[in-house]
Amino acid sequence: MSKLRAGDEGGILHLAPVSLGSSETVEIPLRFIEIQGRPHILYAAEAPPAWISWATAARVRWRIGNRTFVGNASPVDDRSTLQQVVLPQYGRQFGVERASRWFGPHVGCLALSEATKEPSYYKQVEALFDHAAHDYDRTVESDRLNLHLRRVSSEILRDLFPPGSRVLEIGCGTGLETIPLAKAGVNVLAVDLSAKMLAELDGKARAASVDDRVVTRKGSVGELRSIVSDFVAGSFDGAFSHFGALNCEPNLDGLPATLHRLVKANGRISLGVLNRTSLAEMVRFAAGMRPRRALARLRATLPVAQSQFGVLVFPHGPGQVRRLFWPFFAAEKAIGVSVLLPPAHLGRRLLRHPELLSLLEAVDHSVARRPLFRYLGDYFLMQMVRR
Repeated sequence: MSKLRAGDEGGILHLAPVSLGSSETVEIPLRFIEIQGRPHILYAAEAPPAWISWATAARVRWRIGNRTFVGNASPVDDRSTLQQVVLPQYGRQFGVERASRWFGPHVGCLALSEATKEPSYYKQVEALFDHAAHDYDRTVESDRLNLHLRRVSSEILRDLFPPGSRVLEIGCGTGLETIPLAKAGVNVLAVDLSAKMLAELDGKARAASVDDRVVTRKGSVGELRSIVSDFVAGSFDGAFSHFGALNCEPNLDGLPATLHRLVKANGRISLGVLNRTSLAEMVRFAAGMRPRRALARLRATLPVAQSQFGVLVFPHGPGQVRRLFWPFFAAEKAIGVSVLLPPAHLGRRLLRHPELLSLLEAVDHSVARRPLFRYLGDYFLMQMVRR
């Protein structure tokens, strides 16, 4: 692990989970000490704080000063180490009486270990979604702001692909759009990077008796050409990728040509993309006097600490997407999704006010297709036709 700098030890460490859809979006400031190059955090064992559960369940991210680390948190179960090494050092730095007052007679301890080798970007994305797969549907369905995205998506897809269509879905996840399409008589080839997401989708397809209409394949957006190499030109009536898959691909340059080969003449595609200009997010952070955060999406990449995905992502604007696909597809329409509604990871307080939320949903729906507003959503949905 990187050596802590002078002044770091005994300072504040900010701890956060690295998990998709986590409700724990605020970093937690904690006092820490360093032992053998590893930060150690103490807590009251008789009444463990809520963050202990997610800190020990998966990867965590911590920030010390302007440096960020990713790794794992593990309990210090060896009582002799705790009593003879950790507690004496904590007492020397913060005072024995203060430590006793903070944690009581029974003390727990977590030690943080930085990942020795950072996995490739695709491995990070795959691991993140694999970890989220089991609870993914519950996370979405229990959050009205997330459900709003899915309702808008379902309306678009229902109008776009009639029964009997054969459709390619890129970044299918657990099948929140796939299963309704299959139930409506659409045949879907569903592609995703996460094997566990695909396993959830396969199980849901069998349970809904639509497994004859759903075929799953594993791979990233960048691997799409090889994943579907056995399909002849024009095999699909259309294609879609909604809400995030395209933002987890560092290089989209080859995608338009691949889709042009796969989609039949005059076939349509729908792209749901994390937008570079989210009006609600910009207003939220500007009002909080955080201008750099308000403009964070305007950069080519959105770092982990500012990403609602839990990994580095690549926001795109409607103009970028239109220009990228122009040689192969013509843009027909675009709508903004969650223009006035906050992104799900910023709207927890709004969920406590269902009447206000209903009003904002109605207003959001009314402005989604209007000029200017349609380009200012948390996401935008762009429909294109094959040239």
